This record gives sequence, C-alpha cells and structure tokens, in this order.
Amino acid sequence: MDEGKIDIRFDGKRYLYWQDAEIRASVDDLCAQARLSVTLPGHGATLPVTPNSVIEIFIAKTLVATVRLDSLSRRVGKDSHEIHLAGRSLARELVDSQYSKVLSGLTLEDIAKTLCEDFKVPLVVKAETVEVPEFAMQCESPAGELINAARTLNLLLYALPNGGLMLTEPDEAAPVTSLIYGVHILDYEVVDEYRLRFSEYCLKGYDTEDDEATSAEVKDSGIGYFRPMHISADRYGQNVGGCERRAQLERDRRAARAHRIEITVQGWRFQGTDGFQVWQINTRVRVVIPQEGINEVFLIGEVALMLSSRGALTRLTLMRRDAFLGIEKNRKKGNTEGDEE
Repeated sequence: MDEGKIDIRFDGKRYLYWQDAEIRASVDDLCAQARLSVTLPGHGATLPVTPNSVIEIFIAKTLVATVRLDSLSRRVGKDSHEIHLAGRSLARELVDSQYSKVLSGLTLEDIAKTLCEDFKVPLVVKAETVEVPEFAMQCESPAGELINAARTLNLLLYALPNGGLMLTEPDEAAPVTSLIYGVHILDYEVVDEYRLRFSEYCLKGYDTEDDEATSAEVKDSGIGYFRPMHISADRYGQNVGGCERRAQLERDRRAARAHRIEITVQGWRFQGTDGFQVWQINTRVRVVIPQEGINEVFLIGEVALMLSSRGALTRLTLMRRDAFLGIEKNRKKGNTEGDEE
C-alpha cells in the first residue's frame, strides 16, 4: 500500500521529509501544481535550489509531477524552522510568458510541437488534428491560444508527470476501478457552483474565406435570468459552424464544472489490472453512492494528492465525460445525457 512518503529530487539531491503536501492536476490546466512544507528542529538551512532547478516529485515511488519553483520560503523560530515550496510543471512558461509567433498551414499537432519545442516542454499527441489556416500571437500567452484551439476540436490539453503536455481526447476506456461510499469513499461533496453558468453564450468571429462577420448563440435552459457571456471567437473554426460548436462546448464545460462530485479516498493509489497505480486525471471510475442515487461512470477531471496529519489522501473531482465532447460528437454517439454503462 502507500508508504505515506513524498520525496523530491533535483540537481542530484533528494529530500523526503515532507509533512504537508498537495500535488494537484486538472484536465483544464496546462500545469500541475505542487505545494510542500516541513517543520524541523533548529534553525536549519534552506533548500539548495536555483531558479533553473527542475524538481521531480515522487509519491509511492512513482513520478507524479515535474516542476520549477514559483516560490521558496523559510520561517525561523526559537527552536524550529519551516520550509515551504510551491511550484508548477514545466508548461508554466507557456502560461506566464507573453510571446509572438505566426504559423500558417500547420495542424494543431504541429503548432503545439513548435511551441513546446520553443519552451522545451515535452509533448505527447494521441489525437488527430486538423489544419489551422493561421495561428498568430502578438504579445500573448501561448497557453491561451493552445487551449482555445484544443477546445475547438473537443480535445484536452493537460499536464503529464514528466512536466510535459498531453493532447488527446477524453478517455473512453473501461473504468479503472469502482468506488463505493462506505467502502472506499471516506466523504463526498456534491457541488453546484452556479456562478460558472450563464444564460447565453454568444461567439463572435470573422470568416476570412467569405469575408464576413460570423456569430452563434446558444442558451443554457437552466438559467432563467439574463446573464450573458459574449466571447470573441478564436482564430480556429470561425465560420458559423465553428462558432456554434465553440459556444456549445463553452456552455457544456461550464455546466459540467458547475455540477460535480468531489470525493475523498484513503491513500494515493488504487488497485488496477497492473497492480497499485497512482490516481490520474482523464481516467474513468464507476462511483456508487446509494443515498444520492448515483451508480454511474465518471471522468476524473481533477486529482489532488494530499499529505497531512490525516495521512495520505486523494481528492477526486468527477464529471461526466460527455461535457468535454461537444454536442456534435454526442449526437453521433447517440448520447446526450452522460455515461450510464
């Protein structure tokens, strides 16, 4: 089972005395986030890291994140000192940087590879991508442009344990395990975050081929008051069909995020077909909570691996896979309500 230890490795060194930690990854984020801290006796010394250090984080002897530090602090008292570090995976440079680049006639896969090579971010592509007529950034965040392009194609772009990125479709494999309340699930939270939803989503763009303005509007029938979101369409699929798909996907993603289930399980791993494995995003699990009438398959949208005085815990954020597919793919599969396998 879980050893209850987290260790970090950097510049040929290893530290494994962490007492409090959280490593979080989400299918909606290009960066995994790590926060670790420890309290030790005496005045001690800081960690010998530099701004250029790349830190590998291992849980239960498995690599779960590769980060650069965002911050490192040390608090010293009379008889003890604390060390706190926070970092994000290597794709943070795509998020934080302002960059200019013009690429034409390439697929999204080739565009992502070009940008990732510029920033030395590993990339894995497990999806077919179409040609993007023009990809242009002027003093913009590469992450925002890549995410917009990926979402237009109903794809996910998220962090890998090696610090790189995965461009792929939402997982459709069989559930990796089943989680039952009272057996595996320690506690759960049903979240309805209404602030994420809007009454209508209006996408406005420009079709360069036909030299005309385009727009599309979709409504969220669950919001009965006026709460609009108008979005300037990205540069990908700006014709009427593209705008409509993008508006539908924005609505569906927000609805999925707004209504979700968050569960806590003991430990950092589950027993799969290949033995014990650390929990990962973009995998599916069957969840059974009888008192809520829940017995269905969900996609793991977010994983938080935690260490505290309560021991090793994992917090899973679960959503329906269909929310990431877009209405067109849902209809092709004859399924608009979610997985009921």
